[in-house]
Amino acid sequence: MATEDIDRLNAEWISLNAFRGLTKIASGGDMVKSTYDNALQLGGEFYPELLGDEVSLLKRERESDTTKEYRQKAELCSIRDGKEVIAFDLVSSDIMEYEGLLSIAEAQKNNQKVDQLKRKLAQFYKSKKELDPEDHSENQLIFRDAYNVSRVIPSIASGHGHRDFELPSGRVLRLRVLHPDRVEHITGADLIYERHHPQNETVSVVAVQYKIWNNRKLYLSDDRMLGQIDKMRNFLCEKSICEAAKEDHGYRFPCCSAFIRPTDKLQKADQKFLSTGEHLPICKIDECATLGDRGGRKLEYDKIKEISLSSEIFEFLFNKGKIGSREMTYSELTALYSHFLEDASRERVIVYAQEV
Repeated sequence: MATEDIDRLNAEWISLNAFRGLTKIASGGDMVKSTYDNALQLGGEFYPELLGDEVSLLKRERESDTTKEYRQKAELCSIRDGKEVIAFDLVSSDIMEYEGLLSIAEAQKNNQKVDQLKRKLAQFYKSKKELDPEDHSENQLIFRDAYNVSRVIPSIASGHGHRDFELPSGRVLRLRVLHPDRVEHITGADLIYERHHPQNETVSVVAVQYKIWNNRKLYLSDDRMLGQIDKMRNFLCEKSICEAAKEDHGYRFPCCSAFIRPTDKLQKADQKFLSTGEHLPICKIDECATLGDRGGRKLEYDKIKEISLSSEIFEFLFNKGKIGSREMTYSELTALYSHFLEDASRERVIVYAQEV
């Protein structure tokens, strides 16, 4: 695989994991809604330059062989005919032909000898669905659009477009995605998730920084990566939002709000999607880091697993209010974000969600 394809694959994979992290939190851990395919669809809607149907390496490899065949056929037909030929039109034409043939068999009461045609037609139907632009429209997203809902929340990053969705819990999710102008600039992804209590005008925040590691080892020697971790630390950890309020007497874990989430490297686009998903508080990086053979610091799964949280535990605890920042006022939230989102999005994808 060419270097540019590897870079793009890494960018797609790390961004997909951020979108999947979002769907798992927003759906309350619903495994049907939070599949990789649903996360890909959501990502394609919000970041089509990276995860859109026509450009994403990951999406192409998850298509059926029949769909890949029609895409190749359409490309060559376009060259031959000197005009654009659409793969969807090609499969639709073949479906009409096969349906016509099967209608003849049915009229002749000859259904027993057309099993291969029926099997082929089923493949065409599946391919048509994969190629249908309407099938990936906003009406097919895992969360339904929310209209005419009163939301008293700060308008952070208001210069960027957002969409509001109705969640299964009846709450509303406002979603924005900020990203570099060019795909090749992507070096990581952040998920920033806010849970709001509009009646009190307070909010709890959690942020996850996604990084790719190899063989469950993340080397802490890249200046750009270290700079990103420092930015997250300055953004959250040093703003006192990790300090529990004195009046909070309920049981909960420490108010850690910034986590790093090492993500297993994807070797090729058609590889089975799987990631260990350990969430380590950024303040614990130095405590868990060990020295490599050449003296460089690194994080290893065996050294962080006693402190880190798995994806399932992380999402469950945040949904229950047991992790994440202390409850902040809306004025504190507005001050918190001063310049951070714009600066951070120059080099990584930011999936920014506000749940009300």
